[in-house]
Amino acid sequence: MALTFDDGPNPPYTDRILDTLRAHDAKATFFVAGEQAEAHADTARRVVEAGMEVGSHSYTHSHDLPEMSEESFARDLARAEQALSAVSAARPRLYRAPYGDTSEAMLRALRDRSYLSVGWDVDSMDWSDAIADDIVRNVIDGAHPGAIVLMHDGGLGGGNTDRSATAAALPRILEELRRDGYEPVTVGELLGAHGGDGAPEVRACSAS
Repeated sequence: MALTFDDGPNPPYTDRILDTLRAHDAKATFFVAGEQAEAHADTARRVVEAGMEVGSHSYTHSHDLPEMSEESFARDLARAEQALSAVSAARPRLYRAPYGDTSEAMLRALRDRSYLSVGWDVDSMDWSDAIADDIVRNVIDGAHPGAIVLMHDGGLGGGNTDRSATAAALPRILEELRRDGYEPVTVGELLGAHGGDGAPEVRACSAS
């Protein structure tokens, strides 16, 4: 299974999540927004230095991305790439669209630039201001081999930036997943383990 975190970096919650992942010897993928990487460069670097996978979550986290022309979206993609490359030695290869909303123009631009569009198939619902108990239950009840789990370390697009419930839920999620025989890995590792068939492109409405 792959745990993923959107909308960061967002101190202190990103730091708390990284501390928990390290304590449990677990990996995850962080879909980072370009503006956030610029605003919190030290935290973004810590994500990279912790050995986590970093994907792009756009630069602006705008609702308007699916309405853009391919050229306009490509500019947002390039701006995000520049921001993420400033804190990482490698440019991102994974992309998650804000709110999970994609268009054919977006997908063409992503393919042209060798990005893989990554969705999710388990929603923790942490974006809905769920309490820690509910977040744990949503993840564990949805767990299955090859799952990609949507979680958040930030709260863009008008979402709540207080991710204390997510941070509190994460140790229990990791403990229960391991108890049930799951190994938390990055999206890249998960796709490699499944023959590189591609991640689920899930159409979902959330504060991702």
